[in-house]
Amino acid sequence: MTKLHILNGPDMGQSFELKDGATYLGRSIDNDIRIEDKTVSRRHLRIVKKGPKYFVMDLKSRSGTFYNANYLASGVEHEVKEGVPIAIGMSVICIGGRSVEEIVPFLDSIELTRESREQSGIFEVHRERTNQKKLELLYRVAATLSKGSPLDEVLKEILDHIFELLSRIDRGAFILVDPDTETIADVISKPYNLSDESTTLYCRDVVRRVIKDRRPVVISNAHTLQEDEIADTLNVLKIESVLCLPLLSGSQIMGVMYFDSQRRLYGFSREDVLLFKDLSRRIVVAIENARFASDLTTIG
Repeated sequence: MTKLHILNGPDMGQSFELKDGATYLGRSIDNDIRIEDKTVSRRHLRIVKKGPKYFVMDLKSRSGTFYNANYLASGVEHEVKEGVPIAIGMSVICIGGRSVEEIVPFLDSIELTRESREQSGIFEVHRERTNQKKLELLYRVAATLSKGSPLDEVLKEILDHIFELLSRIDRGAFILVDPDTETIADVISKPYNLSDESTTLYCRDVVRRVIKDRRPVVISNAHTLQEDEIADTLNVLKIESVLCLPLLSGSQIMGVMYFDSQRRLYGFSREDVLLFKDLSRRIVVAIENARFASDLTTIG
């Protein structure tokens, strides 16, 4: 029988057999599959097999059901493909194949409940919207990684997703290096403002430091840097905040992920660092696979 796999969320790693006919999924114990995720509705989703095909119906859930880059209309059956992730609440599931297990487990490290502060309705709405954006980014990156497209196309598409969902970022880049010489081999970059005429869309000094130290550089307020050697460079480039993380395969560096903001101080939070750390691990797998395929082609 076909199984439903939980790829992310509190029940990550569990699998359940789907029944013939309808299978109900939600937070309540009276469902066929219970999801212990507070953001999942008591009865969230119905899954029906019709011949070789599967259809899902959102049951007017509070947080909705996200599939194929869109929220599904409630009360309407939608065909879904095996192995393609489906986001419900803050959990991600898929029917059948496990090809999309590249999904990032960053949500486990994000604080989802802050009971002492939930008295503020404004804060709660903001928190839900922020988490939903992160969930969408998680979903889209996972779908992109599962395509098997050329590496440069994958990285460009991931940058597109990041800019679309995290508008506070002004510039982003993946700087790939030769793992043996640690020299820059390729740069995939993009500005938020396409009219940006900068010849280099990243701070070289920050990138060099991350490559050398193999540690993230997170600068929330460039104006507070006094004795740091990169302070002057950030000032000249008018960078207010920056986040740069190494792409590591064991002790070997494959490149870096770079993002900055020229409009906002404190543009990157602790949650952003956790998010991009987890994304970096999945992107390293894509880089390794691309280089392995290239080596095989060269040998052939």
